[in-house]
Amino acid sequence: MNHSSGSHSRMFLMELIIAILFFSLASAVCLQMFAASRQMSKETTERNMAMNQAGNAAELLKYAPSPQNPFENLLAQYPYATAASQEIAVYFDKSWTHCTAEHAAYLMQITQFAAEDDRIPYRIAVRNAADSEAAIYSLELKLHAPLQP
Repeated sequence: MNHSSGSHSRMFLMELIIAILFFSLASAVCLQMFAASRQMSKETTERNMAMNQAGNAAELLKYAPSPQNPFENLLAQYPYATAASQEIAVYFDKSWTHCTAEHAAYLMQITQFAAEDDRIPYRIAVRNAADSEAAIYSLELKLHAPLQP
């Protein structure tokens, strides 16, 4: 009789170990899925905000009051932006609020190229400030150059 109850307890222990292993594997898979979905959500939010900011910049370029100074609207909208002759850099913090370069988490670079025919090409690239190599979002546009009197 003693031998029979010992074998049942071993079987129960073995079943319990197998159940614990199964649930630990399932929980590991679930944690990986939650981590991956969190990362995808963060990347999607970044891409959406980058698209919105690039679209805003494109609209400001489109309706620039002076063709000689196409960045005038951008500098008025983003006072902390830094401008060169053919390029402007706009900085954003983690919450996508315009800020100075020291506090920047994201960088939007707007570059004007030489006019082609009657169009002026621009490239708007939004990047992570820490990794400025890969763009989160990039937009190229060509605006019609106004006729010179």
